[in-house]
Amino acid sequence: MGLGAVLHALPSKAQDLVNSGAVITVQPGAVLYVGTGGLTNQSGTLTNAGTVRVEGPLTNSGTLDLSTGGLEVRGDLVNSGTLLPGTSPVTFSGAADQVLTPGGATLYQLLLNKPTAGANTLRLAGDLTVSNQLALTSGLVNTKNGTTVNVLRLPNGATLAGEATGRYVLGALEITRNAVSGAAVDFGHGAVLDPTTNNLGTVAITRTAGLLTPDVSYGQNLTNTALKGIDRIWTVAPATQPSAAVQLTLSWLPDNDNGIADFSQARVWQQTAAGQPWAVRSPVANASARSISMNPTSLSRFTVSNAANPLPVTLLDFAARAEGPAAVRLVWATAQELNNAGFVVERSRDARAFATIGTVAGAGTSTARHDYTLLDGQLPAGATLLYYRLRQTDLSGDVSYSPVRTVALTPQAAGFVVYPTKVPVGTAATYLYTGPAEAATLEVLDLLGRVVRTAPVDGRAQGEVPLQGLASGAYLLRYTSASARFGARCVVE
Repeated sequence: MGLGAVLHALPSKAQDLVNSGAVITVQPGAVLYVGTGGLTNQSGTLTNAGTVRVEGPLTNSGTLDLSTGGLEVRGDLVNSGTLLPGTSPVTFSGAADQVLTPGGATLYQLLLNKPTAGANTLRLAGDLTVSNQLALTSGLVNTKNGTTVNVLRLPNGATLAGEATGRYVLGALEITRNAVSGAAVDFGHGAVLDPTTNNLGTVAITRTAGLLTPDVSYGQNLTNTALKGIDRIWTVAPATQPSAAVQLTLSWLPDNDNGIADFSQARVWQQTAAGQPWAVRSPVANASARSISMNPTSLSRFTVSNAANPLPVTLLDFAARAEGPAAVRLVWATAQELNNAGFVVERSRDARAFATIGTVAGAGTSTARHDYTLLDGQLPAGATLLYYRLRQTDLSGDVSYSPVRTVALTPQAAGFVVYPTKVPVGTAATYLYTGPAEAATLEVLDLLGRVVRTAPVDGRAQGEVPLQGLASGAYLLRYTSASARFGARCVVE
């Protein structure tokens, strides 16, 4: 074809075509057939406002302007030049597997209509954005090429049509919706997100499916790899994490059952990031219709399994928070326990040397959620930063440690107070001390100044005032260390 060639309404004979530097325009109503040798647009410009059908491969290293026409390719499509999508549908209809190398290009509409079962895959050799519609009539799209899982993206407004048994997107399919607030949004690839009272902003949900790869397309128990979920993982990425529970409904095709035959006792599992433990996020439900809902309070990675295939390791979460000036509350939860003898809570002031501050019995072996708590009310005086961890011990003696949690304490002025200031006869009172962390003596004196009780103390932030056995009346308390002296008063009644 020479420079400035124009193809009009008459169909041309199928032939191979190499465009080296020419400007070719296919007019509206015109049909260009290119033979099995394919179409090479090499350093030229091809503008299509009609119909172009390529029986073989299409290679573009020049400018391919799809304009308002239609393009059908039965071989591979490789783009390394400029591809202008216009409003053109691009159809892949080859009887054999095809490869699409986008080269960073966007397509307006991608149609898959492949005639041969068993040789019906369009493989992506790079990330691809489809701005209007991805429609599957027959065949599979696979975003994995070699060891790389590419991403097929449908931005806000783009739709997915035609997924069914035997025809769907394998690999990573990302669908984005803007302004997710108020009404439920069906993303179209097996995820329906109801934000309830939350304004989540723009939400992208990536579904990775059909790759039969642990922690990529299906969840796997980290301690027993034979236990697994369906061959679909949804990664939900909102602009703003919810402040209250949302509702997420997940559904899948029989193609992605991953060998699981019974979904009458299904559960949804959540993972904060790839490689992390899975945590149960829904009660047992009958998902025999391959659909299940739950109400998470945070959004990350989700999948589905059944009661016979539990995915998580023991620890779901572990948190430490200050409660007032002299106590720290430790809370943690498990989703599954196997021969768990219990937990030892350890504390450190320097994140290196840890000491035991309490123990909590475990649940043994259980697939139900268990919540645990422990209050550290004996804080070292003067501490402004403390470190905590859990040491979990199996019945076999095996030990594992949780991540370390840090608690910042508000510095307190040196002082000594007692509460309550009135106590019944025979009852002890509690003191709070915010002075130097050193050995001291606590004395109880009557109103005549006589010492009636003496107790050594070790500088901790909280302790007991020994009032048991004292008659009713008013008493003075004296706290004395090498560098400080404090007094208080209480009444036994």
